[in-house]
Amino acid sequence: MTSIKELLGCGCRAHALIGSKLKNEGNIPAHTFPWAKTQYPEERPVWPTHQSLDLNLNIEKEELSGSNTIQFKVIFPTVDSFKIDAVDLRIHDVQVNKKSARFSAGEKAISIYLEKPMVRGEVGEVKITYTCTRPKAGIYFIKPDSKYTDRPTQVWTQGQDDDSRYWFPSFDEPRIKCSYEMKIEVPAGFVATSNGALHSESRGGKTWTFFWKSSALIPSYLVTLTVGKFAEIKEDWRGKPVVYLCEKGREDEAKLSFGKTPQMLDLFSKKIGIDYPYEKYTQVAASEFVFGGMENTSATTQTDITLHPYEIEEDFSSDDLVAHELAHQWFGDLVTCKTWSHAWLNEGWATFMEQVFKEEDLGKEETDYFRYEELQIYLSEDKGLYRRPVVTAFYSDPGEVWDRHIYQKGGLVLNMLKEELEEEDFWRGTREYLNHNKGGVVETVDFQRAMEAASGRNLQAFFDQWIFKGGYPELKASFEWDDKGKLAKFKLSQKQEVTDLTPVFKFLSHVEFFFKEGPPLKIHIAMNEKDQIYYMSLKEKPNYCRFDVGSPLIKTVEWALPEDMIKEQLSKDTDVCGKIWAMKQLAKESSKEGVEALIDRLKSDTFWGVRAEAALCLGEAKTQEALKALIDALKEEKRSKVRTRICNALGNFVEPSASEALIHALEKDKSIFVRGAAAQSLGKTKSSLAFDKLKKALSQKSWNDHIRGQAFLGLRYLRDPRALELFVEGAKYGAPKGGRIPAVSALSDYGLERKEITEQLEEFLSDPFPRLRFFAADSLARRKDASALGAIEEAAYRVVDGHFKASAYRSARRLRENLRKPEELSQFRESIEKLQDENRKLKDRLQKLEEIGLKKV
Repeated sequence: MTSIKELLGCGCRAHALIGSKLKNEGNIPAHTFPWAKTQYPEERPVWPTHQSLDLNLNIEKEELSGSNTIQFKVIFPTVDSFKIDAVDLRIHDVQVNKKSARFSAGEKAISIYLEKPMVRGEVGEVKITYTCTRPKAGIYFIKPDSKYTDRPTQVWTQGQDDDSRYWFPSFDEPRIKCSYEMKIEVPAGFVATSNGALHSESRGGKTWTFFWKSSALIPSYLVTLTVGKFAEIKEDWRGKPVVYLCEKGREDEAKLSFGKTPQMLDLFSKKIGIDYPYEKYTQVAASEFVFGGMENTSATTQTDITLHPYEIEEDFSSDDLVAHELAHQWFGDLVTCKTWSHAWLNEGWATFMEQVFKEEDLGKEETDYFRYEELQIYLSEDKGLYRRPVVTAFYSDPGEVWDRHIYQKGGLVLNMLKEELEEEDFWRGTREYLNHNKGGVVETVDFQRAMEAASGRNLQAFFDQWIFKGGYPELKASFEWDDKGKLAKFKLSQKQEVTDLTPVFKFLSHVEFFFKEGPPLKIHIAMNEKDQIYYMSLKEKPNYCRFDVGSPLIKTVEWALPEDMIKEQLSKDTDVCGKIWAMKQLAKESSKEGVEALIDRLKSDTFWGVRAEAALCLGEAKTQEALKALIDALKEEKRSKVRTRICNALGNFVEPSASEALIHALEKDKSIFVRGAAAQSLGKTKSSLAFDKLKKALSQKSWNDHIRGQAFLGLRYLRDPRALELFVEGAKYGAPKGGRIPAVSALSDYGLERKEITEQLEEFLSDPFPRLRFFAADSLARRKDASALGAIEEAAYRVVDGHFKASAYRSARRLRENLRKPEELSQFRESIEKLQDENRKLKDRLQKLEEIGLKKV
């Protein structure tokens, strides 16, 4: 499961990770809540071997009716009753071995009572006839209404974490897998897709029928049903159908968005050493899908937000999403985590395989930059929200584990493991892991043992510190040179607070020295203590040095090198992460020479990612030279991704020239992403022209209302009270969909004295668009209105979705904490920002005076 980072936020790529650092409540880890407990799998006296769903779909009534016939095997010594998960289903009849059976339907499960006890090894059949109407979760009916008349009519399911029980009786745990078949009757004109191969279909009369069969063993959360009046685009990969389904009229966008799938199938099958294992691969673009994508076995559901025209391909690609969900067909589907505690084995692998495809498709620089961004995403959660082990069984709801620890950190840990074991052993271990466990379920120890067997290495320490502990090494490095003895002293210290959760890390890395002439010298180091000193004999003082080239190690580094060495590294380094590190060091000091070095990278670096980061660093420097360089680059830069970052950087300047450049970009740039960034930054400049320009931008038509949404964010930063009514109207149900979330977010800062704004946000906690609810809860927390506390907690209790529950409870916790903080704190922050800005301007004036003085001399 994933989300599109550019649009759906990061995090668990599936839920909103918004907010400030959460405090630990007593001994409760900050990622969860006081009612959390260690989660154990439920006892199951019988085990399903095959399930056969025979269903009829009434879209008008939002109703699904039919039966599920389950073949099962007894695994307890003796059984006289057993339970099957089912929530809010009307159970009409239960038969065991074709005879009516006594049953009781509880709140979470059906209890089925056998006529006579069965013993271990016996097999049986239970058939449950049922109806579900307007379900709370599991299956979603999307239809046009009076506010959104152009909404397509679709039905789709979403089972993860444990929501399949809301649309069919099931053994709803990831560790329970069996084969499935589904016969589904739908209104004429609708196409129904499920797992496996299409066994038969009938497209005639008032209803159409589709019969899907899957021989693969599937957990219930990966059982899927999608229904719509889809266009079908068919390709072939080694004799297997590769199918893309989308709303009619969007076929070209689907081909563009999903078109690299065959290339990915080739690469992944080769790298992994196991060919794609299912009968077909279908990707369905679903309207208003709650996540970015869901890896249902052989039939992935993707959000239709990922469909896009060719004109924005340079700025927005579906490749990461497509690669992620395809990788799950091996990691998560073929081999499934036994419990959600080990979900990183699904999500970390899928995230890592995004890197694998990116390197094959776009090259090393793109991949290194991708990993750098993934690290920043993980660090923002660790620093700004909470720290936890990657594997933990301590939570109150499975929705709490889908975060940046299992996605981003999980993928980065796998990259570290690949670097440590090297390619051959890493992929050999991966093949052994999948081959030994295919069709089954796994825990982290299964993966560890496979990698140890393949490499001959003892990996206990590696998995202990990176997976079963939390955090990362927070390093401080220093370099000293003894010219007389030609000796370099390199000191490395771990500055993280060592606790039961966060250890002193042990790792291998290297430091590399570069000289005026000749090749660089790479020296491998082993870090085993909190503080270590390394002495190295060199031929001469190095021009510059760098640590952990390529940055495979999850870490932060503070290294106070002389500016001349940093500038030398920036001009000569070929490593993307090394250049970015050097630029960030220069931006901190903002010296004239340092800013000039940043300007040089912005103008001349061959890789767009370095130019983009140079722009952001110049924005942090906030000098007049930096401002002029950014404005000039905005006119000259050909790559729209870099122009977007330039616009982001210009938002740091409260200067007329900055706002003029942003207005020009907002009105003239051909890229909607550049125009969107210009809109957001224009609000930050506080220009007197900003309100009218941004209000006008709200009506600009763009893909997924991108410019409208960014204009709302610009108005939010502007803090003009006239914007309040624009936010109120833009947030309402019926307003353009892509702008609603930014408008809701903006209401966190406006109309704080108006009770009706709080009440409107409280209504959004049950909005028909699930993603909007996350932002409504966050906005209520930020308003610091104690009266909203009950509404947030009630919504968290009422809503089924565990991802929203976790996010809403965090919002409620944050609201309580904010109520305790004096209002003067925010005013203090504003004062500090003003002083910093004045200090930078003073430095600019001093530099100019020094230059004038030097010229006179």
